[in-house]
Amino acid sequence: MAHRMLKFLSVLKYTPECSVQEFQAGVITGEKSVVYQTLAWVLQSVETLKTRAYLGRYLVKVEVPDEILQDDEVEKINQEYLELLEEFKTVHKATDKLKSNQYTAADIKKDIQQMEQENEQLTKTIERKKARVESMSNINELLAAARSLRREQERQANILEQRHSQKTAVQVAENKYQRLMMQLKELRAASQNMSVDKLMLKLEEEYKSTQYLVEEKLPKELAAKKKSCNNIQKVLLEPAMTEDDVEELLEKAQDLQTELNELHQQRMSRTDNADEKLVMFRKQAMMIARKKEALAEELKECTNEWTEAENELSKKKEEMRSTGAEQVLTGPEFKKYIAMIRNKGNVYKTKRSEMADLRAEVGVLARTADILQNQYNEVKTNHLSNGKRTRHSWIHRHSRQVGDDICC
Repeated sequence: MAHRMLKFLSVLKYTPECSVQEFQAGVITGEKSVVYQTLAWVLQSVETLKTRAYLGRYLVKVEVPDEILQDDEVEKINQEYLELLEEFKTVHKATDKLKSNQYTAADIKKDIQQMEQENEQLTKTIERKKARVESMSNINELLAAARSLRREQERQANILEQRHSQKTAVQVAENKYQRLMMQLKELRAASQNMSVDKLMLKLEEEYKSTQYLVEEKLPKELAAKKKSCNNIQKVLLEPAMTEDDVEELLEKAQDLQTELNELHQQRMSRTDNADEKLVMFRKQAMMIARKKEALAEELKECTNEWTEAENELSKKKEEMRSTGAEQVLTGPEFKKYIAMIRNKGNVYKTKRSEMADLRAEVGVLARTADILQNQYNEVKTNHLSNGKRTRHSWIHRHSRQVGDDICC
């Protein structure tokens, strides 16, 4: 009984808190702490454990000794057994997908009934159309014309599709032509200031970098991608994993990492006793290889960025052509255009500063004019008041003098 319980718990992937020996002894003796902990773990995830127990009944492989597998008939039966296990996994996954599907039997029946009603309606509509058309005298001619129209419409659709594909091909060819022309201009401009030896050296460098990418880097990346795809396919073929399974795998990975570190330390201790020059050369080779890979990755990124920039430039040129704009300036023309823009910018800044000075001077002059006008108004007012006083005093003196003359 205890043996069956231990085997069943191993199928459920139960991980005891204590050691394996203590847990086995506790199950055999029926110790309460061990039994209660096991029951608590089972009751926390009953549904998941039900699925795991169901799958474990069929997916736990029967271990056959190697000496028995030497028999051809036993090996054939064992191979069929493994194939049936894989088929069971596939069928179980398909069943889970169907169960998780939101459509129920009632929904499917409802959809079937709706489609049957639509089929009946279409049948009645077709019968009415037939009854209406059969009374016509030129029915055969109309049918022939309808067939011809349909064929012509299909032909028109095919022609439009071909036209669209040819336009796309022409656009791709034009983009390629523009890119090659730019490369040709760049090569011509570079060849003017470059000798044959420098050009050959540059071509050799490009060839070596391309050869490294094709023969070393890309095959490694391809192998890594294939390995990753195989691992993903293996994971997809396996049954659904729970959090406990993930924790168990993480623990195994940590143990393997620890073992790997120990092996690395042992290797380093062994190499310490070897020739120091050989170790130094190995380190230098590893450093060079890493730098080479880093530079290759950087070259790949730069190439991708350059390709994206070229595509974007081609799109912008196409947009400018569609809007009727002028051709984009390149090379010396663009430099002349930039110099002209800079000169105009400098002239604009000079004129703007002169305008600011003139505006300031105008403000000062306007203020001066206001002050002078106010002073003029004050002087004018004072002059008028002083003139009136002088006139009154002269009249008074003149009248007094006339009075004195009369008295005398």
